[in-house]
Amino acid sequence: MDKKREEPAQNIECRNCGTRFSGHYCPMCGQSVKEVDQPFSIIFYDFLGNVFAFDTRFWKTFLNLIIRPGFLTKEFFAGHRVRYATPIRFFIFASFILFLLLQIHTGRGLNSALNSPVKGGGSVFGLDSASVVVADSVFSDLGEEVDPAVLGNFTFSDSSNHILSSVNFDEVLQSPDLRTALNNLALQFEKQLETEENPEKRARLINYIRLCRSPEQFLARGLKYMSWAFFLLLPVFALILWLFYFRRNQYYIRHLIFSIHVHSFIFIIFILLTIIYMIFERNTGLISLILLFTIPVYLLLALKRFYGQGVGKLLLKFAGISVIYNFIFWAAVGLVFLNALNLI
Repeated sequence: MDKKREEPAQNIECRNCGTRFSGHYCPMCGQSVKEVDQPFSIIFYDFLGNVFAFDTRFWKTFLNLIIRPGFLTKEFFAGHRVRYATPIRFFIFASFILFLLLQIHTGRGLNSALNSPVKGGGSVFGLDSASVVVADSVFSDLGEEVDPAVLGNFTFSDSSNHILSSVNFDEVLQSPDLRTALNNLALQFEKQLETEENPEKRARLINYIRLCRSPEQFLARGLKYMSWAFFLLLPVFALILWLFYFRRNQYYIRHLIFSIHVHSFIFIIFILLTIIYMIFERNTGLISLILLFTIPVYLLLALKRFYGQGVGKLLLKFAGISVIYNFIFWAAVGLVFLNALNLI
C-alpha cells in the first residue's frame, strides 16, 4: 500500500486558523490540508496508514527488523526515523495481530477441549490433599481428547485448600465431557456457598463458580492480562539493559527503543507460531523449536550490533540479561495465570 506523493498546496488559507501558507500542513496549528469529504474507502486507507504506518515504511521496517538485528535502533538514533514506522506504532500493530490470533486460536481450542470426553477421570493435579480437574489439552494440544496426567503440585491459600478439599471429585469425574464436569463442580461450589459465612471463602467460591460456568472468561481475562504484562515488560527489559551498560552513560531511552524493537521481533515469531498451530495443529515440534531458537540468537546479534563490545563481554552480558529477564518473564506469566483464576 504505497502512497503516491502529493504536490504541496500553494498559498492556501488554513480552514482552522486562517493562516496563509504553502505545504501539506498549517505551520501555525498543524492541521492537514487533506480533504476529508471523500469516499469511505479512501478515508479508511488513510486511517490504516496513519495508525499502523501501513505503507512502504511498514514493509521497510518489517524486513529490516527481521533480517538485521539491532539495525533499526541504530537508524533511529542516527536520525533516520522518517523512513521507518515509529517503534511503538509497529509494536502496537504486532501486538494487536498476535493477541487477535491467540484469541481466535485458543477460543477454538477451548471449545473443542470442553466438548471432549473425559477419559479415565480427566487430568488431575495434586493440591495438598485435594485435586482439581484440568483440561490438559487446553495447555498443550488444544482440541485433543483429555487424557489423564499428573501436572504437578501447587500450593494455594488455606481458604482455597479448604474449599477444594470439600469437593467430591469422584462424582465430578463421572461426567461425560469436560464442560459437564465443570458444571458439576460448580454445583458443589454453590452448595458450599449456601452455608459458608467466611467473606474470603465466599469470594473465592463465587470466583470458582464463575470460572466453572464460563471458562471462556478465564481465557479472555488471561489474554488481557498477558497483553498488559508485555507492555510492562518493555521498560523492565530496558532497565535491565541500562544496568548492564550503565558505564556507557547512555540515556534510558536508547535501551527502551532497543527493547521495543526486540519485543516486536518476538511478537512476529509468536505470530508465526500461532499461524502454524492454527494451520497444522500437530507435528509442529521441530519448526516451533527452530523459530523459538531464533529469539536468543536474534537478541545476541542485536546486542552486538547496537552496543558493540568483544565476544567475551557480549556473551557474559547476554547470559546475565537472559537469566534475569526470563526469571521476570515467567514470574509475570505465573502472576497472569493466577490473577486470571483469581487465586491470588
